[in-house]
Amino acid sequence: MKPAAFDYHRPNSVDEALAIYATCEDARFLAGGQSLVPMMSLRLATPTDLIDLNKIEQLSGISSSDGYIHIGAMTRQEELAANEPLCTQVPVMKAVIESVGHPGTRTRGTIGGSLCHADPAAELPALLLTLDAELLIAQPEGKTRCIPVEDFFRGHFETALQPDEILIEIRIPTASRRQMGFNEITARSSDFAMAGAMASTHLEDDGTFSSVRVVTFALRDRPQRLREVESAVTDAQGDLAAIRLAAQLTEGLISPREEIHLSTAYRRRLAVTVVRRALESAVGHLSEVNL
Repeated sequence: MKPAAFDYHRPNSVDEALAIYATCEDARFLAGGQSLVPMMSLRLATPTDLIDLNKIEQLSGISSSDGYIHIGAMTRQEELAANEPLCTQVPVMKAVIESVGHPGTRTRGTIGGSLCHADPAAELPALLLTLDAELLIAQPEGKTRCIPVEDFFRGHFETALQPDEILIEIRIPTASRRQMGFNEITARSSDFAMAGAMASTHLEDDGTFSSVRVVTFALRDRPQRLREVESAVTDAQGDLAAIRLAAQLTEGLISPREEIHLSTAYRRRLAVTVVRRALESAVGHLSEVNL
């Protein structure tokens, strides 16, 4: 099929894009187009107007200041993996990006597009929740608001972003001695995950771990923090046996939906496995574990 007829706009600034939106009947903002364009081709989305954000230079790039890494929402996924300062701050970034789609889609797909699409099986939303990121959002009349990423995801393909708003920047707090782990289980390489997990810890000078974050994805309608697991890992302080026991808590904290080829019980077992592997990697025990 072909998309339904639409008017095309290519603004030079965020303010111009929002002004155009205000004059349209049913407009959609276009980022990388890796999700929206196929939906339009199948006529699952039929906007009257398409507002292309790719000409807005201020929406791309990676920089550091004021204790944050600032990532423009239109920054391509492949650029995230190529930025060494970012990958130093986020040790799993390259591995995560290599699991997002395919090389061809990563050259066009954007970090902001992935967040706004809010696919429950997507890796980048879970990663940014693990990193306690903040999202800067542009509103009409030159206004902006900043919200924690934890408040952004509302359900399947649903976010807190209003139709007349544009995600413009992702802010990741910088941290020294951040250790991270990432694991997902897929049927085939580059398939959507059946279960996935991210973990982040901070290594203190005395060798203990603090600021533990554990997030699962592809197991409910949005990324999910496992605070009980985080507390148990903090108490374990690097003890491998105790960390494995902490991972077992995952089974009682999630409620995955049963699918035609995946029972709820099986997905719970997968969840325990990916959380354990992510945690073992984050605390530096991966080489000691027979995976």
